[in-house]
Amino acid sequence: MNSDLSNPHDRFFKEVWSRKAVSRDFLCRYLPRAVVDLLDLRTLELTKDSFVDQRLQEYYSDLLYRVRLKDGTPAFAYILLEHKRNPERLTVVQLLRYIMQIWDSPLAQVKGKAILPPVIPVVVCHGDRPWPYGQSLHAIMQLPMALAPYVPEFRYELCDLAGLADAEIKGAVLLRVAMLALKHIADPRLAEQLPELFGLLAELAGKRTALEYLKTLLVYLSMAATHVKESDIEQALAAKLPLLKEKVMPTIAENWLEQGRAEGRAEGRAEGRTEGRAEGRLEGERQILVRMLEMRFGPLPERYRTRIETANENLLTEWFARLWTAQKLGDILKSG
Repeated sequence: MNSDLSNPHDRFFKEVWSRKAVSRDFLCRYLPRAVVDLLDLRTLELTKDSFVDQRLQEYYSDLLYRVRLKDGTPAFAYILLEHKRNPERLTVVQLLRYIMQIWDSPLAQVKGKAILPPVIPVVVCHGDRPWPYGQSLHAIMQLPMALAPYVPEFRYELCDLAGLADAEIKGAVLLRVAMLALKHIADPRLAEQLPELFGLLAELAGKRTALEYLKTLLVYLSMAATHVKESDIEQALAAKLPLLKEKVMPTIAENWLEQGRAEGRAEGRAEGRTEGRAEGRLEGERQILVRMLEMRFGPLPERYRTRIETANENLLTEWFARLWTAQKLGDILKSG
């Protein structure tokens, strides 16, 4: 399955925190003040490197930033997002291993020599319960005092969304929306909170940033929020962002269409036949089209359902193209 579909948290995290304004805002808000005071955040620069093992990408995402201290010393800020709904005790071990890899990479070398720049690690967790493991390697090992000197004194900063009340989530609009979305993505009551999320973005109404960010958020919701229906999103948009609603709904339609295709491909693979894969993909597209039409027009008459259930790929493509431009149901589902 497409990696964006199988790990929507990774896609959302990287799209949001790759924005300099968001990453600067995050580091200012969630690092200790004494550390922030040492950093020249004007020099913040995202690298293209990732240190998460492929086999662990289901559970972690990471971003590495170059930054300089105010005295010119090179340093790094490393953010690790944990996707697991239940916190992982050995996350600190993974984090330490990734920092060692950073030090061993060309990024941490000058003229071929390792310089061991400081790496400031931050773990962002959006699990179902507060983080129970402290913020150091010593905290999970419970060592006798005599053995403590033989274990690295390694500490990381923690942004534990499950341990924060919504009112405690600080920052500019884009950062708050992202962190609230991550915090509540698995909440059965998320649909009730959508107007609040979209209402925050209304503060940016009229700016291109709002439209771009809203599309990113909606793709994440449609892929990862199992308790949210298309109608929930449409109603919240109509209430809080009516001027942007028609501009972003095609984005949602395209995403749900891709999900239908991915589900169809998975069904076809399970059947193990080329014809099974093709029919599975078409069935996924038919289901997505029905959902989109019902979102606009309500329950479909049986004659239209029958027409969709027997439509070929060419017809489905035509109907999807008309989905947000035609005003009447019959105009969308006409042939030719």
